[in-house]
Amino acid sequence: MFFDTHMHLRPGDAAAEFFSQARTQGVSSFLLAGTSLQDAEFVCSQAAVEEGVYAAVGLHPHEASQFEASQLEQYAAFLTRPKVVAVGEVGLDYHYNHSAPEMQRLAFKAFLQLSLHTQKSLIIHCRDAFDDCYSIVKEQWNPGLRFVLHSFTGDVPEAEKWLELGAYISFNGMLTFKKADNIRCSLQAVPLERLLLETDSPYLAPEPYRGKSNCSAYLPKIAEKMAAIKELPLQELARITTENAKRLFGLA
Repeated sequence: MFFDTHMHLRPGDAAAEFFSQARTQGVSSFLLAGTSLQDAEFVCSQAAVEEGVYAAVGLHPHEASQFEASQLEQYAAFLTRPKVVAVGEVGLDYHYNHSAPEMQRLAFKAFLQLSLHTQKSLIIHCRDAFDDCYSIVKEQWNPGLRFVLHSFTGDVPEAEKWLELGAYISFNGMLTFKKADNIRCSLQAVPLERLLLETDSPYLAPEPYRGKSNCSAYLPKIAEKMAAIKELPLQELARITTENAKRLFGLA
């Protein structure tokens, strides 16, 4: 059974149907990632009513301009709810810069500290921002920090540096893209015990669904590609990545 460790839904989506279809494809566990204080209630409510669904609450770097330190108490309160297992997604995105880089860094540091304080795992978004993202994590790192680089697109040296800090690294449908040899090379550098699967739905649907809205039901297509690259039976990859996710999120 597979664990989709990073996906998104919004109010109005047919959530029950979404999860039901995924379960028919062998996806039994889901991490619904929050992107703002406004959708924290929604992701937590979905986790409360859906079997095998867990939630994370955080502020996406695109939304970092909204950040106020006073909001951290509200995020901390959400993190006390059952099945809310992580802080995220948070981090830096210098590709789009929808929020000013200085605000992104300020928010990221605050949520990293919230992760350490609450002992909840951290889900990191890092795009075109490796140097700053890595420096912030390394500067604030302590042995209690558990974190994942989601939707990884970095090169092998970047992966190796994150792994030295104890990171888990997650891959999605980009593994199947024809021109994504760099991502497939990075996958080769990640040891099995640090590897996770995700869809990042509704984005980044794998081949042969590229261009369509992504969903957790497509996760096995990503797993098939990962298993082929890692030269593992598909069932073994499913077991390993699910155990890794449960360990990261404190569900083991």
